[in-house]
Amino acid sequence: MKHLVTIIILTFTLNCFGQHFQFDKTKISRQTEIIVSKIAKTNELMGSAVYYAGIRPAQYDNFAELQNRATQDELVELTNHPNGVVRCYSFWALTYKPSANLLPIVLAHIVDTASVNTQFGCIGSREKVGDFFINLVTPQYVDLNSKKLTAAEYDYLDSILVYTPNTLYAKGNAINRTKQNETSYERVRELVLKENNQSALVTLAKFKREQDIPLILNNRLKGERYDQLFFTYKAISEFPNNAFLPLLKKSLYEAIDKGAWSTEWRELYKAIASYKNDTVLQLLKVPFTQTKHENIRQYHIDFIFAAVQDFYIPIYDDLLWTMWENEKKINTKVFNLLYPTNPDKAFQLTKKTLQNADDFYYLNTGGFSEGEETPVNLLAVMLDTVLVRDRPYAIDIINKNVREINVHQFPTFADKALKLGDTSFVSAVFDRLKTEDNPHIYLKATEVLIALKDKEINKRIVETAKTNPALRKDWGGKEFTKLLKDNGIK
Repeated sequence: MKHLVTIIILTFTLNCFGQHFQFDKTKISRQTEIIVSKIAKTNELMGSAVYYAGIRPAQYDNFAELQNRATQDELVELTNHPNGVVRCYSFWALTYKPSANLLPIVLAHIVDTASVNTQFGCIGSREKVGDFFINLVTPQYVDLNSKKLTAAEYDYLDSILVYTPNTLYAKGNAINRTKQNETSYERVRELVLKENNQSALVTLAKFKREQDIPLILNNRLKGERYDQLFFTYKAISEFPNNAFLPLLKKSLYEAIDKGAWSTEWRELYKAIASYKNDTVLQLLKVPFTQTKHENIRQYHIDFIFAAVQDFYIPIYDDLLWTMWENEKKINTKVFNLLYPTNPDKAFQLTKKTLQNADDFYYLNTGGFSEGEETPVNLLAVMLDTVLVRDRPYAIDIINKNVREINVHQFPTFADKALKLGDTSFVSAVFDRLKTEDNPHIYLKATEVLIALKDKEINKRIVETAKTNPALRKDWGGKEFTKLLKDNGIK
């Protein structure tokens, strides 16, 4: 009965609005109309800070003006404006009105498939208007200051999206959140059979019913030349039944024979790893030795590394050890998994990793460890690990890398040198400063030296600047000069 009511309401909504929304411009004041015209002329949905420079665009100023000057009734009417960007900004402004009833407007726009150009930060894209509406009212998503739907309203919206025809991206998300019961099973299966809905296929697999095995095996993403099995593999990851193993094995050998990589391989390896047994472990080892195109081999290794983490059990430890030692694959999660199982082996590999830190350039990017709310700098963790067990070796490694390491890794080694306060580090930092032309490195090096608060060291900084003209060039030179001035160094 609940779903019948849902369908009736939505049918009424669709009949009332359709794709062409009824807009009454007589309800809009002249002052608001001028603002709307500026928004429509720019015709791009933009955030408050855009492009790499993070500038505030004039279009966002238009939005702010609309938000401040348009009445709530005007904003409601403007959600039906012929221009999609105007509709988006109007609804966005409406989410700042505490008394606004947002759900009926969202429901009216689940058929709003007009695409608008968007620019948020440095990312430009296109988005359907209906999806933007839904994203805005999704709890803990997009603008956190916007009014959001309640849990009950959001559940109701999901039921609308799942049980009625629409082509929004949000429909796939709603299908993914579908609760497992007999009614939802029948609807999800219907979406697979009648619409070839790929999100529904993955959700259907979660029910793990043998009658659906043929549907999954025969599934193909229609209209695509490549990645036709992308969602098939995702479904198998949810339902790792032995009936799918022949397909996975066939796909694996076809993949390692190809000279170009495919995005569906990521899901292929996840599907294989989801079985968590020795049979699939042997399959996961195949690409290491049998990939026919060496330039493609690394893609396979990367996908296997990710898949084994997603479906980790101890049986995969040997594979992870191999990838760390021979393929230079290590991150915070894997380090924390492996180290307790064999501390001596992990310690030796950690030393080897630090000796060749340039080959592990991503170590300092950080990653979230389980139970942690802030990123963990694995490179710093490794340095601390070696310092505890072999301090002289760690000192040598820090000195070596301060002199040689790339710009991404340098700050970690420089900070560790400063924290330890070993006098040998001063020589290493100056050796780098004498020849360095990368501002990100020489500014960090200068900060480390200044932090030592030693007058003789400060004098050496000034003398080094005389022999390395790069320290005074362009924007880096200006920052270098300012750094000295701010610390009273002449």
